[in-house]
Amino acid sequence: MAEHLHRIRSSPGLSNSNVIIYVERNLGFEAEHHKRALDWISNCTFYQDAQHDRVGVLTTNPIKHAMCQLVVLMLEEKRIHVRRPLLSRDPAGICLRLREQMEVYSYQFKGAATSFQKDAIAVSGKIGGMKDDICICLQLACYFTQLTTQRSGQSRGV
Repeated sequence: MAEHLHRIRSSPGLSNSNVIIYVERNLGFEAEHHKRALDWISNCTFYQDAQHDRVGVLTTNPIKHAMCQLVVLMLEEKRIHVRRPLLSRDPAGICLRLREQMEVYSYQFKGAATSFQKDAIAVSGKIGGMKDDICICLQLACYFTQLTTQRSGQSRGV
């Protein structure tokens, strides 16, 4: 992550940019580990959930549904673009994995096992052992960029 931030800040016009990192929060406290590991980088903060006093975004089903709907809308409006050149160790590989993950990322329906349970609807790309981490990153970027611009009174895409 530090190498990636260095690569971003080496780009023209981005050397002193403020960076807010949105990490998906899970049970393993990886978000907190990332924050501790990168605390030394100037102008770099992590999103922190004020309600739970924890680092990272808890991706509940309602948040995943909202992120998914926003990304679909932004794709329809042609508001999502891949930066050229993409700043990555493996630009072609990342684009390929993003495409693969987006092709299977979908609503998953699971019927209740008993009459006392509810049917479940989840948004996921974890089908047949596949991962959905890059797709989640895209959704986090779109969702929180949109929220940030709405709060600041601006209206622009990612």
